[in-house]
Amino acid sequence: MSRYFRSWMDEPMMDSEANILNEEYARGIVEFMKVAGNQPRVLKSSKLKCPCSVCRNSRNVAVEIVWHHLYTNGFTPGYKIWYLHGETNYDHGSSSEPTVSEFLGDRTEVGVGTVEMVNNAFRENMQYGSEERDKFEEPNLEARRFFGMLDAAKQPLYKGCKEGHSPLSSATRLMTIKTDHNLSEECVDTITEWAKDLLPEDNLLPASYYEGQKLVAGLGLPYKMIDMCIDNCMLYWREDENRNSCRFCRKPRYQETSGRVPIPYKRMWYLPITDRYKRLYTSQRTAEPMRWHGDHRQDGDITHPSDAEAWKHFQSLYPDFVYERRNVYLGLCIYGFNSFRKHRRKYSLWPVIVTPYNLPPSLCMRREFLFLSILVPGPDHPKRSLDVFLQPLIYELQML
Repeated sequence: MSRYFRSWMDEPMMDSEANILNEEYARGIVEFMKVAGNQPRVLKSSKLKCPCSVCRNSRNVAVEIVWHHLYTNGFTPGYKIWYLHGETNYDHGSSSEPTVSEFLGDRTEVGVGTVEMVNNAFRENMQYGSEERDKFEEPNLEARRFFGMLDAAKQPLYKGCKEGHSPLSSATRLMTIKTDHNLSEECVDTITEWAKDLLPEDNLLPASYYEGQKLVAGLGLPYKMIDMCIDNCMLYWREDENRNSCRFCRKPRYQETSGRVPIPYKRMWYLPITDRYKRLYTSQRTAEPMRWHGDHRQDGDITHPSDAEAWKHFQSLYPDFVYERRNVYLGLCIYGFNSFRKHRRKYSLWPVIVTPYNLPPSLCMRREFLFLSILVPGPDHPKRSLDVFLQPLIYELQML
């Protein structure tokens, strides 16, 4: 991974001694305009998205104005791969953003940089011919979500703030403080509004706890809290979402309290898996390992579930599923543990974890690929009611 890829974008744009535009920076602008200016849409309309630090690729303006903006305002920080301007044939991994492998050291062979994920998501539309490709005016919804997340992670909280402070980092830190100190949502809202007033006017601090929550949810970890019967008979979910008592034992859903907000007797937590598995195919560096199970050759030893007879038997029963190597084979694990053992409390919590067995042995059991999907609350063993808790996961798998 090159640390010097378009390094001129990290240098000051002006030559301080001569008080003119830095020569390397000027050559970089010419390079960009050659790439962007030769796109069919630009040749036809004479307009393109302006990547200057003010417009930030949000406005379509005339080509001659883009020249002026880049000479006066400079480039949007971090926009080193010009995926919004037709660049598709660059060397993968040449972005300046660190990959997951750099953050985790030797824990994984697969680097999944956020910039690369965004670029690959955008290039989902680039599989078509040039005539069809011209029809795509904007990135699809998945790509736009990545663009928004990337933007929130890279933009400074306000101009001139300390390095490393972005809207995304501020939102995550704020939510951590709320959780650690058990603060109410109203308290967090008041703190953020007060802090926003103290900061410069151009600050991007999320104005409320809810905005911060939405921003963090963009990382692919949104969760649902689903009410359930106190005896584990059923979930108050889908067609039963508005019921106030159990269909089977008739016990009430909510506790008797004097507050305005009803409090259920019992809840479970569900973390959808669809977006997380889409993420594995959004990056080229994980898309290839996700096809490993169908590409590798067995040498006689069982080193992976795909080498075993049970896997081969499944493939003989469902040849249509096997034909597409990108289909996901999931392993599911349920294990209970006492989360309050040090306090001598009898409380058993049951996490449900799914992992893609498409990946090679060196990856499929790594922590970053073990996806928590359900938390079954205690204090008792779910016993025969486990299928009730699994309903949301089964429903999502059926949809997939």
